[in-house]
Amino acid sequence: MGVRIGTGCYISTKARIDVWRGNIIIGNKVNISGGCCILGHTGFQAIKPGEKTVIEDNVIVFVNAVILPGVRIGKNSIIGAGSVVMRDMPPNAIVQGNPARVIQFQENKS
Repeated sequence: MGVRIGTGCYISTKARIDVWRGNIIIGNKVNISGGCCILGHTGFQAIKPGEKTVIEDNVIVFVNAVILPGVRIGKNSIIGAGSVVMRDMPPNAIVQGNPARVIQFQENKS
């Protein structure tokens, strides 16, 4: 249980990272804007054993986005403002909406 945050990250003081009954891993150089909520549990039960919420390297999460428990966000992705991410997202994706979906892919930044 808990959170692991990589190096070079910016996490707004207005963002919420809720690990009450879960596990969250945030990669290197991740930017999380104000109003965002990263969840490690569903609210009424813990996620499955061994399951975790993962935000890989170089991800930008814009204002008021919600990332639900057990989701993996791929490297170099962008999560649009107000999006609700309910399932895994691939690397280099630009994601937006409720529920969030890939609207575009950006060039590989590797």
